[in-house]
Amino acid sequence: MITKIKIAAFGLISLLACKSYAQECHNVYPYVQGIVSDNNGYDLFGFMKKNAKDVEVKAPKIKEYSGDTWGYLQIRGVKVPSVDINRIDDRWEKNHLSYSQFINATLALCNTKDGMKATWWTRQCNNPKGPVFNMRTDEDAKGEVPIVKYTDITKELTEKKFTLIEYNNTNYNRRDFDQFVKNYITVEKGIIKDAEEYKSIIEFYNNFLSKFTYVEDPLLEDKSFLTFFSTSKNKFMGWFNIENSKLSGHIEPLDLQFERDRDTVVNHVFKKLEHKTVYVYGDDVFGMEKTLLNYGYDHHIKMIRRKTSTDKKFNKEK
Repeated sequence: MITKIKIAAFGLISLLACKSYAQECHNVYPYVQGIVSDNNGYDLFGFMKKNAKDVEVKAPKIKEYSGDTWGYLQIRGVKVPSVDINRIDDRWEKNHLSYSQFINATLALCNTKDGMKATWWTRQCNNPKGPVFNMRTDEDAKGEVPIVKYTDITKELTEKKFTLIEYNNTNYNRRDFDQFVKNYITVEKGIIKDAEEYKSIIEFYNNFLSKFTYVEDPLLEDKSFLTFFSTSKNKFMGWFNIENSKLSGHIEPLDLQFERDRDTVVNHVFKKLEHKTVYVYGDDVFGMEKTLLNYGYDHHIKMIRRKTSTDKKFNKEK
């Protein structure tokens, strides 16, 4: 039996509005029921079943440790078939799907002030810079967690000082979060195994944030930031760029077993940093001083060292 989903009115309006996109691609939209419940478990229902309890444990800890000033989001990227818009009349039909042109969808869970919520979004034509797309389906009411439009979640997160985003795989678009939330940090799920580590992370980055007069400063847009700190379980390195007048960051554990590992780590992280002026922030860089200085000299990068006790603001170099 062919599965059919009626297009919402806003979907039709959006279809007409993206005429320029349609001229470039015929597969603007995803198979929306596939995102929600019809993708062999790689869908929002499957994501809820596997991860909702994990979010229920972590989100309250982050709320407690931050005094409710940080948000928490857990995400997963999935691929779903696209729909050929030349075949759309008033319905999206399963036999009109293109399995050769997939669209990336982001699934998300958030413990909001009104309880656990789930959402998803894609970009039209699978273009990372394309318009964001989301719509309701008849399946939404059957989920274990209420499904809402992504803006119902991200609106709340924009009020937080930071949002910690744990990802289940790397198939996500950082540009989404540059647009949707305020300052944010991504980290791979499973890296933080002890909830007490969240406390150390929040304390360190609250202090880091206090070193800015304000983030929305044009003088910061040509600067990047490299941070180092430790918890009871791990040594961490974090990098940040300013995107859309926000701190866009990522943290990962440091495993420096051999001397050559330092070169590997530094080469890796500087591919993520966008600018030639880099603040190195933290009390201990874990024996990487020489490696950082050599890399900066070889690549004409100006490095400015700052410790956590400094009274200086990043907005002023002197």
